[in-house]
Amino acid sequence: MKKRILAFFLMVLLAVCPILSACGEYATEETDGKLTMYTVGEHGDALNEFVKKYNKYCAVNDCFEDSVEFICFDDFTQLNDTLSTELMAGKGPDILSLTQSLPFEKLVSNKSLADIDRLLSDSSVNINFDDYNKTIMDSGVVNGKRVLLPLYYSVDVLFTTQERLEEFGIDIEKENISQIANKINSENIDTHLVCPYSADSFYFSFIRNFIDLEKGTTDFDSEEFRENAVAFKKALLNSKTYADLSNFEFPSEETHSDFLFSCNEFDFYGGSFTDIAEIYHNTCADGVTPVICPDFSRNGEISANVEIGFGINANCKKTEKAAKFIEYLLSDSSQGYFAGAREDVLDEVGLSLPVKNSVFESAFSKAKDYNWYYPEDDADVAAMKENANEFLEKEYLPLVQSVKQCHWYGKSSQLSSYLYQNVARITISDYLKDKITLDKFSDKLSSSFNMYINE
Repeated sequence: MKKRILAFFLMVLLAVCPILSACGEYATEETDGKLTMYTVGEHGDALNEFVKKYNKYCAVNDCFEDSVEFICFDDFTQLNDTLSTELMAGKGPDILSLTQSLPFEKLVSNKSLADIDRLLSDSSVNINFDDYNKTIMDSGVVNGKRVLLPLYYSVDVLFTTQERLEEFGIDIEKENISQIANKINSENIDTHLVCPYSADSFYFSFIRNFIDLEKGTTDFDSEEFRENAVAFKKALLNSKTYADLSNFEFPSEETHSDFLFSCNEFDFYGGSFTDIAEIYHNTCADGVTPVICPDFSRNGEISANVEIGFGINANCKKTEKAAKFIEYLLSDSSQGYFAGAREDVLDEVGLSLPVKNSVFESAFSKAKDYNWYYPEDDADVAAMKENANEFLEKEYLPLVQSVKQCHWYGKSSQLSSYLYQNVARITISDYLKDKITLDKFSDKLSSSFNMYINE
């Protein structure tokens, strides 16, 4: 009998071992009290690379017990089902990323996220949030509780060239995006408002301005929304069908005159200072003059979006380890590494704009000293670099410093968000395809979002 029992346990062990090793560097269970984070596959969520960097830091500094354990799932459906069930049962991973597929705003409303200020006050870690960008950091404060920690952000801008503006007689100093859309429509200007590949992203950005997730309200029945919904649709399609947008091919000319603006993901994606300066430099090298313009904002203020951010599970019991994790990701070292502000990092371009003020300043200074890998005695190259630096200092920096509001979804992540995929996508598509009227479009958006907000 004992031999049969032993044989049975050996069979179970042999069956379980391959599962435990299937994810390579990822583990499938919490083994030694480390912080945990759920992921799909090796690359997983946008936060993964930052967590891996933290784990390397823990290994180098002989504090491996503070590192993060990845819990690997086969797909997002499995991850979301498990996460939803565990959170309701008072369990789940310790770290919850903003760009995961489970809607972050629902984690907030369900009180699944810890109050980070309280967590830090109960730990040995001391972080002074006065050292960070107040506007960006305040976007993570909901109902008086800091539930999200932004790490990097981008400014909501559109990209064009002076040559394109002049071709269509548009002055962005005097005309905002709504006025430009109406001008394209009223004067039958032969161009798309934005690159057709960016139409869905742009339209969702516009719609998002009429949702207040914190207050739980929408304003899709307002005259302002309805007028812009029509104007943007016409200017995006430009006498074409929605199907034509998916078959769009970039013109061979560098001016790209088939569309007026490109969105972040095509030109100013990321938005670090050095990245922007390099793109400006390269665009000038093509013989055209780059111009940036603020994206649509309902109140006319310059807005930004959180590129990378995370929260801590309200059920987390390892608060001291969570505090150390937060401390590292908000440190000069980590912020500088991913923002192109550290002298010892070869990748000078960086990811985006850092939230820490001192790193922000360092990233800007380093961008102006960026090595363009061209001969220094080339007069044309020297002139272009001077122009790029002037653009950084006199145009882009003031734009960044003028940011008055920050939302959670950037152009690089919003189309993969639950809010777009499960709430808005089909309704937007049906309206742009002329399957529903403006009245139906407004009603369906109100119904979908209100149901989502209140469910």
